[in-house]
Amino acid sequence: MARKPATKVKGVSLRGSVYQARMTVPKDVRHALGVTEYTQSLDTSDLRVAEVRGNIIIQGWKRRVNEARGKQSPENEALLWKAELAKCEPHSAIGPAMFDGTQQFDYDPLHDVYIDRLEKIADEAGGDIAMDFNAMVKGTRIPSSSFVTEFMSTRTVTPRSAQQEETRIGYATRHFPTYPVEKQAVNRWALSLTQEAASSRGKPYSHGTAKSILNINGSYYQYLLEMGHLEPNLSNPFKEARIRTGGGKKAAQEPKRIPWEKHQVTDLVDACAKKGDVDLLNLILLAAHTGARLEELATLLVASVRLETTIPYFRITVSKTEAGLRDVPIHPYLQPMFESLVKQSTNEFLFPNLTATSYGERGSAISKRFGTLKTKLGYGPTQVFHSFRHTAITLLEQSGIDENVAMDVVGHEKPNLTFGHYSGGTSMAQRYEAISEGLVYSFHKNHVLDLAKC
Repeated sequence: MARKPATKVKGVSLRGSVYQARMTVPKDVRHALGVTEYTQSLDTSDLRVAEVRGNIIIQGWKRRVNEARGKQSPENEALLWKAELAKCEPHSAIGPAMFDGTQQFDYDPLHDVYIDRLEKIADEAGGDIAMDFNAMVKGTRIPSSSFVTEFMSTRTVTPRSAQQEETRIGYATRHFPTYPVEKQAVNRWALSLTQEAASSRGKPYSHGTAKSILNINGSYYQYLLEMGHLEPNLSNPFKEARIRTGGGKKAAQEPKRIPWEKHQVTDLVDACAKKGDVDLLNLILLAAHTGARLEELATLLVASVRLETTIPYFRITVSKTEAGLRDVPIHPYLQPMFESLVKQSTNEFLFPNLTATSYGERGSAISKRFGTLKTKLGYGPTQVFHSFRHTAITLLEQSGIDENVAMDVVGHEKPNLTFGHYSGGTSMAQRYEAISEGLVYSFHKNHVLDLAKC
C-alpha cells in the first residue's frame, strides 16, 4: 500500500486525491463557536500548495479560538445580540426607540434583557458608546473586521501578499473598531502613519508604505459598500484620504533600484562560476537574457520548456500579473543550459534543488544567496536581483527594439486599447530577434557555456 506523503503543517492531510485542512475545536470554546471541528478542502493534490493554503486557513481558525477564549469584544457581543434578536417576532423589530425609551413595543422578553444590557453599557462606558453598540445591533454600523476573511477570498495575489494585505487592513480595523467612519478621522489617521512611530520597527512608515496601507483599506471599504455591508451611497474615506509631506523642503526620496551595467553582469557571472553555485549562475544568466522576475524563473516547469520547436521557448506559468504569463524565446547562448537542465532535473521543476517557503515561494533562499554574493563584490542596496529586469529592458530600449515587443518579452501590460486589448501579441520570431540582438554581453565570446561542470 502506497504511503501517504507526510506534511509539515499539522492539520493538513490527504483525503482521497485532494488535501484538506482539519482542526478540532477545543471543548472550552465549542459552545461559543458553535462547532466541534473545522474542515475545509484545499482543492489541490499538490503537497506544497496544500501546505501553504492549509497554513493560512488553520491560522485563521486558531485566531477564532483565541478570540473566543479572550474577553468578548463589544463588536462580537453586538453581533451576537443582532443574531438573537433577529429570531424574535417581526413586530418587535429593533429601532432607535429601544434605547431612548420614547416608544412602546410589544417586546419579546429578550428585548427587555437587551435594554437592560444597553443601560448597563451606558452607565459603565457612556451614552455615546451605548448608542454605537445599538447601531451595530441594528445593522447601521458594523464591526470593521467582520468581512475581512470574505474580502480576502476575492483577492488573486500570492500568499505572502495576501498576508501583508490582511495585516495592513488590521492596522485600520484596530484603529476604527466599527464602520462607517468619517473622512476627517481617516485623514488624521493617515497623517499619523508617516509622522508617528506606527511601524513594527518603532518608526513612521515611508510615504510609499503608508500609501499602500491606505490603498488596500480603500479596496476593503469599497468591497463593504458594493456588497451592501455598508450603505452604498456612502463615500469611501480611505480613497479620498491624502498623505501630505508638508511644506518646505521635499522629503528625502528612497533610493531607486538601478540596472546592472553589462560589465557588472559579467563580474557577477564570473564570481558565481568561480564559487560553483550552479543554480544561482543559471538563474543570473536567465534573468539577464530575459528580464524575467526571480519567482517566475524559480517556478519554471520542465514541461514548460519547448526545445523541439523551430524557435525554442519556455512558458512562464506563475507570475504576479496576467501579462506576466507568457512564452519567452530561449536566447541562443542559453540553449545548452536548457538542454542540460531539462535532462538533469529530478522532479517537475527546472530548478529541482530550490525549496519553497511557507508561502510557496521557491526563489526566497536563493535570493538571499545572491544578496550575499553581490554584497561581497561591493554592490549596494540599489542593485538587487530584480535589477536584471531593469538591465534587460534598458538594453532592449538602447538597441532600438520596438516597445510592444519588449513588453511581450518581459511581461508588461500594454496600456493602449489597440495593442493592449485587440492584438494577439507579437510573434515568437519578433521576440527571438529582440533578445538575440538586444541582450548581448561580452562573455558570449569569452565563455564556453558548460554550466553542468561548474
